[in-house]
Amino acid sequence: MQFLKLSTDLITDKNITSNEFRIYTYLLSLYNIEKQCSYPSIDVISERLNISISTVKRSIKKLSELGYIAIEKRKGLAGNFNIYKKLKHLITNTVTKKVSKVGVDSNGEKPLNGQISVEEALQNIEEESKVKSKQDSIDNHNNVRMARAVTNIDNSNFAKKILSMADEELLREAIRNFKKRRGRNATFLIQMLVDEYYKAGIKFSQGMLNLLKKGLKFQNIEQVSY
Repeated sequence: MQFLKLSTDLITDKNITSNEFRIYTYLLSLYNIEKQCSYPSIDVISERLNISISTVKRSIKKLSELGYIAIEKRKGLAGNFNIYKKLKHLITNTVTKKVSKVGVDSNGEKPLNGQISVEEALQNIEEESKVKSKQDSIDNHNNVRMARAVTNIDNSNFAKKILSMADEELLREAIRNFKKRRGRNATFLIQMLVDEYYKAGIKFSQGMLNLLKKGLKFQNIEQVSY
């Protein structure tokens, strides 16, 4: 059983209809504190409250216009869906039943076999966003842009990761030698870079060293691994 506290201002609010009130309080009851949003589908709201889909859509639009909710459209693995944030009348010290950490749907129930829970969809979106942000940082790194001017490195994430960790001056020298020797591919440029580290007697960072050992087989790798 779940209990929800409602403010007197909401209960006596004359700006919303009874259906809008029911939909709004339903969103309040499903608020996820960790995600800071509610995310039931239009179909679920309609089914649970026995309100037509067209009425649900109109009511949600009205609640948004009144500033009671903020709507964000998201793309998930199972299709597009809305999440509802900034619920105006939210009282966070609600008393709720403890829900298992097993993935659940927007009503706290276990999804059918083969379905992905909304919780998992939101988590996947967050993880994809973090990965994309990190990849964008590497792709736009100054060292990567310098290397891109002399060879095609965009097909090698390994090369881009190495270059993003490299000393800029040593990379510039490696690029000069790469041009002199008419190098063509990213692997050869990385070899030139390793040679520059070796000649300068400069240690690799641990992250760079781990990548080199994993991805390349240079004869002198043990000599520069310190």
